[in-house]
Amino acid sequence: MNEVGLRYYCYRCGRKNELQLPCPRAPEFHHSELRCTHCGDETRVMLSQCPNPDCNGSFVYWINDLSIPGLVENFAKYMTTNMQSLIDRAAKEGVRISIDTVDKFTIPAACPCGNKFNIEIPIPDLD
Repeated sequence: MNEVGLRYYCYRCGRKNELQLPCPRAPEFHHSELRCTHCGDETRVMLSQCPNPDCNGSFVYWINDLSIPGLVENFAKYMTTNMQSLIDRAAKEGVRISIDTVDKFTIPAACPCGNKFNIEIPIPDLD
């Protein structure tokens, strides 16, 4: 897995932070917890490198206070519970239903080289 240099400025104190972080090629991603070396403020970043073999190693990133992979997993748990309730109620009335779900959540991205691609967050099979 490649590493990339990420420079960001803390939202709380404004100081510069420079890090070397793992950055796989899309559709894979790396999710990291960041901590400002000056004030200790925490945030998260999700990174992925352009899959275009002719690209010079550009990468895309999302900085957020929430864990995007965690949100996807928690939403999957919520939906599985709700879908199972629906299936159970239908079964009591003699109806059989099945619900197909996707196995990954995609996030569209674009590289400065012009390549468009997706980041894919696996959705756990919770049946």
